[in-house]
Amino acid sequence: MVNFLLGQQSGFTKYPCFLCYWYSRDRNQHWIREKWPPRECLKVGDKNVINNPLVHTNRIILPPLHIKLGLMKQFINALDKDRYCFKYIRNYFPEISEEKKKARIFEGPQIRKLLWDNSFKDSMKRRRRKRGRLSLMLFLISLVIKRHPTTKN
Repeated sequence: MVNFLLGQQSGFTKYPCFLCYWYSRDRNQHWIREKWPPRECLKVGDKNVINNPLVHTNRIILPPLHIKLGLMKQFINALDKDRYCFKYIRNYFPEISEEKKKARIFEGPQIRKLLWDNSFKDSMKRRRRKRGRLSLMLFLISLVIKRHPTTKN
C-alpha cells in the first residue's frame, strides 16, 4: 500500500524502500552494509518510481507489528539451519507445519512466546551472542513487542 501511495512500482523491485536506496537483489551486502544512501526525493522514472507520490514520505507511519515481524523474519533467516538455536525454534512449536518451519514463517503470538522464553536466549551460543548481531536483533524485537502498561489486550 505504501508503494501505491508513493507512486513506486509494486512487486519484487530493485529499490523497494521509500526511505533509502536499499538494493534488494544485492544479497551479499545485506548483512555487511549498514548504511544505504537516503532517498532525497521520489522522482518519476528514477529507481522504481513510476508515478507522482500522492502523499509526502513524512506522512507515512510504519505500524510496530510490521516492524516486529520483519525483524524476526530477518533474524530467523540469519540463523544457520544446522545450529542448535534454529533446531530449538523448530522443536519449540510442534503445532506448526513442517512447511512453515522450513520456510521460516512465524506469526506474532509465536514470536512473542519465543522471546519470553529464557531457554531460547540460552540456546544461542555465547560466542555468537557476544558478536552483537543476534543480541541486537533480539533487543530490537523485544523493544517493539513490549506494550505500554495502559494498553488493553
